[in-house]
Amino acid sequence: MHKLLRRLVAVTLVIALFSCKEGGKDSEIDSTPMTSVIMEEMENEAWQMEELYWTLVQNNDTIAYKKLWHDQFIGYPSFGDGVSDKSRIASWIPELHANPDEKFSYQLYRKASNAIDDIVIVFYDADQIWTDKNGQVLRKETDKFTHTWKKYGDTWLILGGMAAIKTANP
Repeated sequence: MHKLLRRLVAVTLVIALFSCKEGGKDSEIDSTPMTSVIMEEMENEAWQMEELYWTLVQNNDTIAYKKLWHDQFIGYPSFGDGVSDKSRIASWIPELHANPDEKFSYQLYRKASNAIDDIVIVFYDADQIWTDKNGQVLRKETDKFTHTWKKYGDTWLILGGMAAIKTANP
């Protein structure tokens, strides 16, 4: 009886040891770390997409701008009072260019980014600046942004994001 009990305890311990992998179920996911070179390359690609984003905003090109967004995008923009899907994401751009006597421009301040597999999360501030025909600043607003970009083949798309006014100088 003691031999049978010892064998049962031994088998139970062996099963328990083999079933308790470090990290549980998540350890089955390939978590091979990306090299720092690849991560930096991905982060730079996503940052280039942010620069394209703002070039399109400055050029009032809402058609090309909407192509940067995944069809299932959902985010929390600085305009309105709730979340938005892709259908409303470009609604704020024409307002920037509403006054023909004012020129809209911007300045970006890259804060941080994080590459995880084929996804990059980017954090930055953006000055939105309106000047008159003489280049005199009429008003300036600084917003803070975060966008989550995913790479599909050679194409980057925004999956989600959030923006908020950081400072406003009327």
